[in-house]
Amino acid sequence: MLYLGRIHRIKGIDILVRAFAEVIEKLDNVSLVVVGPDDGYLGELEALIRVLKIENNVLIIGPLYGRDNLEAYVDADVYVLPSRYEIWGITVFEAMACGTPIILTENCGIAEHFKDKAGLVVKTDSLNLQEALLEMLMNREKQKIFRENCKTVMQKFNISETVSRLEKVYEELL
Repeated sequence: MLYLGRIHRIKGIDILVRAFAEVIEKLDNVSLVVVGPDDGYLGELEALIRVLKIENNVLIIGPLYGRDNLEAYVDADVYVLPSRYEIWGITVFEAMACGTPIILTENCGIAEHFKDKAGLVVKTDSLNLQEALLEMLMNREKQKIFRENCKTVMQKFNISETVSRLEKVYEELL
């Protein structure tokens, strides 16, 4: 599992870590990779990981750039954005461009576009996130379908389509 973004409380990484702690009770050989710069929350996150005794399954590697960033998405079985509040979430598009299935919380402004297409959308709590993680990790066929759907969903957000929709909005306003 991959989380890529700022390490900040609003990003819901603590929710993900709590859900992940339950997942490793049920599944062997799973890991959570946290990628991103510390935005004042790393100490609390590391303390939570220690309290939950999951240090051996969580890897915090700091920020990645360029090809290393791309490889993190490609290597992941699932990308998770557990935000308490998110307007856009560019990392979701990066993950989908790499064909990586996604799990988002319903508080992500773009979640409605991807639900059951390129991934799963859940309530912003550790129980719902845990269930989604288990569902995604235990169902390789669903992962495969979401991987294939990532390309189709991304077409909706290509530059031509986006400009066309924006032009229509302006035309309607005139």
